[in-house]
Amino acid sequence: MKRNKEIVIRPTRVVTALIVFLMLVTAGFIIVPRIPMLFPQESNGLTAEAAARAGVEAFLSVDAKAGKDAWINSVCDVSTSTGCKMTREVYASMLWTSVEKKSLRLACKAASASQLMSVQEPSKSEIWELKTVCTNSDTGETNNSTTQAIVTQTTDAGWKFERIRFDQETKQ
Repeated sequence: MKRNKEIVIRPTRVVTALIVFLMLVTAGFIIVPRIPMLFPQESNGLTAEAAARAGVEAFLSVDAKAGKDAWINSVCDVSTSTGCKMTREVYASMLWTSVEKKSLRLACKAASASQLMSVQEPSKSEIWELKTVCTNSDTGETNNSTTQAIVTQTTDAGWKFERIRFDQETKQ
C-alpha cells in the first residue's frame, strides 16, 4: 500500500519565510562591509598624515654635533627615493653651512596637521600643513612655526615624505 503524501504550504509560512529572507539579506548588507574591520590587515607603511609629520620632524630637527650625515639619514629614512636624493644633493649643501655656523641643535615635533590638497597626477600626492614646535636642545627655547610638506603614496611602503614646500610656492 502506497501512500501519497501531500505537502501543504500555508500562506502564513510563505510570508514568514519571506520576512526571514529579507531580514537575512538586510543583515548581510549591513555586516559584510564591516568584516574587514574585524580583521585588520598589516598596513603597508605610514598614513599620509604620519608621513608628513615624520618628514617635517626629521627635516627640521638638526644637530650640528651629530653631523650632516646623521641628519641626511634621518630624513632619508622617512622619504621617497626622490626626496632622499634631493635632501642629499640640494638641501644638505644649502642648509648645513648655517647649521654648523650657528651650532644648531633643534628637536622639532609636529603639534597638529591638516591636509590642504590632494593631487592624483602624475602620482598620488598630498600637501599637508603642520604646526611645529622646535626646541633648542642647548638653551631650551621654543619656536612655533607652520610648515607645509608634500607626501607621496608608494606602492610598497605606503606614504612617504617627499619634501618641504617652501614659502615661495605657497604664495603662487
